[in-house]
Order: sequence, then C-alpha cells, then structure tokens
Amino acid sequence: MRKLALVSVVLLVLALGTLCVAAAPYRVLLVDGTKTLEATLRVGGLAGAMRQSGLADVSVLFTDAVSAYDDPLADRPLPAEPYDLVLIIPRGVGDGTSDIVWLLVGQSLADHAESTVSLSLLSSGIGLAFGGTVRTLTALDDLWAFLMSVLYVSEGWLR
Repeated sequence: MRKLALVSVVLLVLALGTLCVAAAPYRVLLVDGTKTLEATLRVGGLAGAMRQSGLADVSVLFTDAVSAYDDPLADRPLPAEPYDLVLIIPRGVGDGTSDIVWLLVGQSLADHAESTVSLSLLSSGIGLAFGGTVRTLTALDDLWAFLMSVLYVSEGWLR
C-alpha cells in the first residue's frame, strides 16, 4: 500500500509539473463530495500532494451534492479569480456507488498541446490514489464533463 501511495504522489507531482505553463503556480479547485472517512482521507492526500509540489494553489470546497451528475458549484459565490482546473470527486466514490472523478479544464489549459498528456498522467495518479476504483473523465471523454467545463467557463469558475 505504501508503494502504491508513493507512486501516486510521484505521478501527481510529474503531472502537475508538466501542466505548469508559467513559473507561477496554477489554481486548482478540488471539490470534495465524498462522505466516507477513507475517501475523505484520500482526497486530503491528493490536495496535500498537489500543494507540496509547489506548482499548484489548491482550494478545497466541500459539497453535499447528491449525485455524481449534480452541479456541486450551483448557488456558490464565484471566486475572485477563475481556476485553471476543477477536480470534482463526487459522493459515492468512497462507498462504491460511483466510480467517476471529473477533471474539468478551461481554455487556458485546453490550448496547450502538452496538457492532454499531463491530464492523462494526472488521471492515472488520481486512479492510483483511489486504489484503481475510480476513472477520471475529462471534456474529451464525456459530454457531461464538456458541458460542465463550458458552464464553468461562462460562469467564471474556469478560465
């Protein structure tokens, strides 16, 4: 288990390093909808790995969204500055009723050719952090992720 955790942290740091286009850190919003202790600890580990990399300014938001397809940011105040990436870990990830983690990016990352590889690497790291029980979907993989990315750009959550 320790070896798996170490591998996932290394993958996350590598992915974050390739996502970082400028010298300054990029902004990540991690939305935690999990309800089990184990899943919440895994989310905390992800946030910690991202922060410790020094490449990401990570904000964590807790949500009570009922389904993986609910909008966890509905009726929330907009941030002062948009994020580069929104990572949504919905309810059900911890208890096995959902195996989806949403990785949403705006135009700022979508314009960079290396971001596709970086997001794939980050997805792998997230999968490892959750013991291979989740799959990460992006706007390239799923219509819901695409529509939510467009919505979050228009609302000001993503740049």
